[in-house]
Amino acid sequence: MRYDVATKVVVEHGKETILKRLVGIEAVEAELIEELPQETVSLRRSDYPLRVRDRDGREQIVLLEFQTAWRWEVPLRLLEYQIRYKLRYRLPVMSVVLLFRRREDVAEEYEDESIRFRYKVIRLWQMDGGEVLRRKEIWIYPFIPVMRGGDENVFMAEEEIYGSDMERGVKADLLTALTIFSGFRGEEIVRRLLERRRDIMIESPAYEIIKEEGLREGIQQGMLEEAREMVLEALSVKFGVLPIDLIEEIKGIQLREVLKQLLRAAMTVESLDQFREQLGRVKG
Repeated sequence: MRYDVATKVVVEHGKETILKRLVGIEAVEAELIEELPQETVSLRRSDYPLRVRDRDGREQIVLLEFQTAWRWEVPLRLLEYQIRYKLRYRLPVMSVVLLFRRREDVAEEYEDESIRFRYKVIRLWQMDGGEVLRRKEIWIYPFIPVMRGGDENVFMAEEEIYGSDMERGVKADLLTALTIFSGFRGEEIVRRLLERRRDIMIESPAYEIIKEEGLREGIQQGMLEEAREMVLEALSVKFGVLPIDLIEEIKGIQLREVLKQLLRAAMTVESLDQFREQLGRVKG
């Protein structure tokens, strides 16, 4: 599933609520910073850089980075963003990672021989979807499928979005994002949401990525991507920075069963050379 598209929809509509509820910042104004075309050629960009002003008129840059799974290089990428925006705007910068999938050992500080860098991690998978519903925080309802709680929370969120007094186009966007994130829970709940609300979802540009004919493929691609990430993470935890050619080879694997075998190998081999041998066998 294209979770990046769903995230964009939620941030565009609910950035103030995300800042208040998830990050802990009471924003009077939050503006999404658009990159200039020439800046995106050679430089990476944060998922969502926001210029935020609080009630006292103080400004800062908040960099929101959404991650379906944790990767070792995330802190370094955040540091790259933070330095760039600090130089450009000369304002305080806060870096925030919003993590969808469960991971227990994620730190909120990176340190090496010359750098110490702090950032904030929002563990969405730890949040209680029922509590979000009780607080009526409708702008972050689309994230409920990745939170704690049963499927009934997802359908309650769907009902409240649909029955709200928001503009129809906004409802379409939020319902579509909710459906996309429901892919974390499996194909059946996505199908049920589509059957119930397809009439309004088709009005959202994001709906294009979950047309019924592409639904199964989207979910399967999401599962493949997760399996690749697990193999790469297991290797990087054990052996550190990985060679680019090995990363690309693993990312090119299209069979989940092969990736499951490689994950077992990653946890047992004693060197990258041994892993490459196993990789050659399972691909051969």
